[in-house]
Parts: sequence; C-alpha cells; structure tokens
Amino acid sequence: MSFRLVTQTLSTSEKPNKAIIGIHGWTGDEYVFEPVAKLLKIKDAQWHFPRAPYKADSQKGNSWFGGNDKDGWEFDKTFDGMNNLLSKIQTSGYKNSNIFLIGFSQGACLAIDFALRLPFPIGGIIPIAGFIKFKTQLLNDATLESINTPILLMHGNKDEIIPIKAGRTASEILLGRGHPIHFEKYDAPHKIPLNKMKMMGEFIENPLKTIKMYNKNLIN
Repeated sequence: MSFRLVTQTLSTSEKPNKAIIGIHGWTGDEYVFEPVAKLLKIKDAQWHFPRAPYKADSQKGNSWFGGNDKDGWEFDKTFDGMNNLLSKIQTSGYKNSNIFLIGFSQGACLAIDFALRLPFPIGGIIPIAGFIKFKTQLLNDATLESINTPILLMHGNKDEIIPIKAGRTASEILLGRGHPIHFEKYDAPHKIPLNKMKMMGEFIENPLKTIKMYNKNLIN
C-alpha cells in the first residue's frame, strides 16, 4: 500500500461520525464530486474525493483503470491508493459501519470492485450508472465478509452510455451473492439523479432500513 491518491476533503460538521468516499467517473478529478456532496447535505460527514491515478485514453482527465482490452488493464495504483485512503479513514477513528462509498459511472464500477474485495463489511455503497466488467474474476476475489455490505444500486432507464441492462446484471450478481440490496431505476440518461438525493441520504443514515422500505414499496 505505497501509492497515495490525491484527495480533497469536505466536512459538514466539526465532529463528523461518517466518512464518505465520493468516486468520480471517467475523465473526472478530485473536484467534480463536491457539488453532489453539498446537494446531499449529509449531517456529520467527512467527505473524501480522490483523483484517479491513470490518464484517460482521451488524455483529458483521469481514469481508475489504465490500459485496454487488447493490451490488458492496470489497476494496482487504484487499489493501493484506495486501501491507503481507507486505512487513513479507519485510523482517524471511523468505524467500518460508518464508512460509505458513492461512485458514478466508472467510479461505480470501482465502488463495487473495491468493496467486495474487502475482508470486512462497510456501511454501504451507492454505485450509480455503473456495471461489473470482469464478473468471474470479481466473484472469485470477493470475500465472504463483504456479503454483509448493503448496496443501493442506481441506474437511469435512458442511459445510452452504460445501458440499464448492465445495472440489472450487476443487481442480479450482487443479489445472488446475498447482499442486502435495492436496485433503483430512475427516469434519466447517464447522470446522477438529483431527485433521488433523499433516498441516498436515507441510505447513508440507515442502510438496512432504507433497503427494506424501498424493496417493500416495489412489492406493493
């Protein structure tokens, strides 16, 4: 765990008791997630906004995964950096149950890939408009302990960049592992749903209660 990610922070109180890692999408940086954090208005939270360590193929912006399907993929810096950041948060006194990951697009992919490989559950993850690329590898690497990590999976039904089918597949895989999960479909393209901020806030406040409530609403 030698690599450290460039990271910005934002606290919503003088004594935060929740740590939230906001993971940007492809070509993003450590500043793009801050407006989302301010809109969410989570009380007593310390936000961490890391910057992806690889350059995007477009050479404009950053990527959590380097390389391509033909030449192979690099992700050691990403996982080293995320582990370092998580360790720093834990050392600061945050319980694992009060640590959350929110990721958009490629950041959603990382949130799933990273959280499922942890040897312990965390408070929860909110992957938005993402997918699981290497399904077999992830299932082989995923830990038994991580099954207890709650997941609020979100995807727009008008997403033309990552079709909602990818979200459904991810939901089936995660549900099949036994995660507490709610799959929320929203009426929008490839964007973070501003009209779902209340749901995200409720999830961070009480993940299991929120999952149960919204899954019950689906049945009714």
